[in-house]
Amino acid sequence: MSVAAHCPRRWSEAVDGIVWLPRMIDKARMQQQGQLGIYLLGHSPVDASLMKRLNVTTAEFETIVKASADDAAVLAALRQRGFDQARMQRWSERFPRTFRWFIPIWDLDEGYVKPNLMNRAGLLLIRALEWPTSALVRTFRRAP
Repeated sequence: MSVAAHCPRRWSEAVDGIVWLPRMIDKARMQQQGQLGIYLLGHSPVDASLMKRLNVTTAEFETIVKASADDAAVLAALRQRGFDQARMQRWSERFPRTFRWFIPIWDLDEGYVKPNLMNRAGLLLIRALEWPTSALVRTFRRAP
């Protein structure tokens, strides 16, 4: 299975049971290195949903990641700020159902799933729209 270069960790990766957090950490580090590319940091509804539950803004999250050596340090800093662990666990458990329409697209686009003939056609469309869509979202949706 070939995973796209320069992509954040898979949606299903977790830090102490919190899915999407490793992906957001990677996106923050990619942003700091000027390598975010088509990915959104804070602008996506998934990022916004996680940050709301973590009681953190995009800027605060970026600052925490920059000051942290690894995932454990990011989580420790977030816990120090305070968030409801049980609420985060419920969100993580519901994640595959809540975002079920997006997961196949993410997995296909990043190479976690081998595309069939129909998927290849869909990927051409997705890849043609990724850059302009990301630019529009960054322009018109403020990161929380």
